Amino acid sequence: MKNFSHATRESVALAMDGKSQLAFDRLSLVSPRQEALGDGRTIIIPEAESLTKLSEEAVRRMSFFLRTSFIEDIASAFASQTASSYERLALGSLLENALCSAGGVLPLCQDTGTATAYVWKGERVLPQQDADLEAAIEHGMLRAWNKHLLRNSQVAPRGNSSQKLLLETNTGTNEPVYQEWFSCPGSAMHFLFVAKGGGSSNKTALYQETKRILEPARLAEFIDNAVRNLGVSACPPYTLALVLGGQGPEESVLAARLAATGALDGLPLDSSDGSPCRDSHLETLVLDSARRSAWGAQFGGRFMARAARVVRLSRHAASFPVALAISCSAHRQLYARVDASGYYIERLASDSDIRNILATHRIGAGTHGIVDTGTASDGESIALADTAALEQVNLADGPSAWRNLKAGSMVRLSGTVVLARDAAHARIASMIEKNETLPDWSRYPVYYAGPTGTPQGYASGSLGPTTSKRMDSYLDSFMGRGIFPCSIGKGERSPACAQACAQHGGVYFAAVGGAAAIAAKRHVRSSRILDWEDLGMEAIRLVELVDLPVLVACDSEGNDYYERLSRQRT
Repeated sequence: MKNFSHATRESVALAMDGKSQLAFDRLSLVSPRQEALGDGRTIIIPEAESLTKLSEEAVRRMSFFLRTSFIEDIASAFASQTASSYERLALGSLLENALCSAGGVLPLCQDTGTATAYVWKGERVLPQQDADLEAAIEHGMLRAWNKHLLRNSQVAPRGNSSQKLLLETNTGTNEPVYQEWFSCPGSAMHFLFVAKGGGSSNKTALYQETKRILEPARLAEFIDNAVRNLGVSACPPYTLALVLGGQGPEESVLAARLAATGALDGLPLDSSDGSPCRDSHLETLVLDSARRSAWGAQFGGRFMARAARVVRLSRHAASFPVALAISCSAHRQLYARVDASGYYIERLASDSDIRNILATHRIGAGTHGIVDTGTASDGESIALADTAALEQVNLADGPSAWRNLKAGSMVRLSGTVVLARDAAHARIASMIEKNETLPDWSRYPVYYAGPTGTPQGYASGSLGPTTSKRMDSYLDSFMGRGIFPCSIGKGERSPACAQACAQHGGVYFAAVGGAAAIAAKRHVRSSRILDWEDLGMEAIRLVELVDLPVLVACDSEGNDYYERLSRQRT
């Protein structure tokens, strides 16, 4: 019987994506030095700088490019006759975003994630004298973060327990890098690089169940509830991963996170000896549950999930951990390996690959309401999300601009907003508590967002919404004082949002999550830091939006579109 560690390293070495083996590019680096041991075995000695360059290239690729299978799934859903117009808007925006990001300038998502490296190091791989392989990998990942203006999202504790508040500060570099290393036989290194955004990471869940969960009706009910509770705030279509069992909760959660990346796709589909395996029947059950959930690809419909993985693990007879994890529409992970022959890295979908996929699905001028506007290679060439017929709303008109809008409508927003997220909301709340004068910009509509760095020639870096629900506890207090009279974000919210909107005449707009590159290129006219620069990526910015397509998720009468969706399960 294979344990989880053994089965995982075998799966990672296979580098499968579903039923297909992934393609790799060899980097133009000198192969590791080899030395023979006295017992006939050979060791390899990779150079630290080569590992740095490998990890730097891994971050670059997964920040701007997606796997071909993911593009295929989104294109197939977009072209499906069962896709609603709202789903096509979201899915089309994601396809446009992939094209735009493939230009290598604007990253796929504004949340470029926590830099993560899983490493399986062969016992016959040795570092150069005094070299620190872990430090070499971290250096490469952070070098890519700086070079490509990726967002620094990591905050770290500062101060001590004797202080009145538990304080944090942005590290300013996206440090620390998260690494997990595993020892294994052989003379090769295998890597799984991941950029995990906060929204999708927040959906990781651990349940402590009993053997009764294996009763078919109970398991089906559990899956339905777990999928329904995911909502859409983490930017579907999702890759859903469910793990049943584990020799402890830590193993179960790790397996779920790896399964969501595809790293366990090489597991067998059955187990005759109790080794870890995938369960294809339950994967179909999870996908069916997602289709029936009514959440859809962000704005309702059938395409909440593009794939599912269910993994069965051994467990203690008195313990039954169950873990759930997802990967969002910024599906960013990448394999790499080092062996005696050189340094290899996974090949992702290029601009031309994406266009070929669109052509295969007959996505082009004259189909599905798509408008072809040229042949540029930066994503402007195909307007997949047809928004021309949507009502225009100018935020400069104040409450009259949104007071008559109805929940469930799609509109195009233009006007000036401030970007303010978690740290800014906490600071404003502290100012209210201290009776301090509030800044004038607090009267603007708020967009819950924090962009990547701004490339030369652009008004903004990639700019997309963060999860709105995290700001719900502030809404009533803020709106009652005229602070942020309307908001833009993503996903469903708690009843506190509907109550505050009804009481204070506010409105909540939901933008497409995961389409940050095309949003920055097409819908941002200007952006500048206005205040609180010490908050790093959470600093207050003044941004002028142009025709940003959004859903009226909660109107000024307190009608909540997402709450209505949650009751429409089929």
